[in-house]
Parts: sequence; structure tokens; C-alpha cells
Amino acid sequence: MKRSSPLIETLPLAVKPSERETLPSFFSRMAAINGTDATGFALDLVVSLKRILKQEQEAIDIFSTRSGLVTDQLSTMLLWTGERIGGVRMKFRGEVFVSRAVRNPVIRGCPHCLREAAENKPLR
Repeated sequence: MKRSSPLIETLPLAVKPSERETLPSFFSRMAAINGTDATGFALDLVVSLKRILKQEQEAIDIFSTRSGLVTDQLSTMLLWTGERIGGVRMKFRGEVFVSRAVRNPVIRGCPHCLREAAENKPLR
């Protein structure tokens, strides 16, 4: 079932998450497809990139609604992203790990791949 709000519309340029795609990756891809960088895209959605990366519920709800994600897509993406559970530990696919073993604090995107995704602008 698609989440929607009468006040918040789905973006006209939206794609489905790739298999095993993480939240930061999908967010960056959506930003590129919509012609901006991740920071600017977050501000356009009236959230901050920091809130998205921290997985604050309100920011995730706004982003998932605007990107047209259904509940299963969002849940799967967050499962592959991992969630912080305190200190330097995180839960990834049901197991607890030291966070740096799973996620590097530096997020990088392949400029070529992002440019290609933005040029193709595959719509749902």
C-alpha cells in the first residue's frame, strides 16, 4: 500500500530502489534524478541530510512519501542500511555489528553512475 498525504505529493521524477540499495544511496540517486545534490534535495524536502542519515522518523516519512515508496520497499531499504543501536554498534539484517565494520562514515557516490541515472530519469 502506498503511503500518501493530501498535502504531500509524490515527486514527478521518481524511481524504485535497486535490490539491496541503502537509504543514503537511494536518497543520492533521487537527488541526482531530480537535478540536485543530496544536501539541496534534503532542503527541498524541508528536512536536512543529517536527519535522513540519522534515520529520524519524520524525515524518513517525508522522503518516503515524496519518493513514492511503499512500506515494503522502505522496510527492505532500511534493513540493508542498518540501524544505530547505541555507541558504536548497529543492527544490520538482524545481527549486531560494530558500525564501522558495516558502514564507513564517509558517503561517496560514483559521479558517472549518478550522472547516468539522472540522464536516464527512469520513471516508475
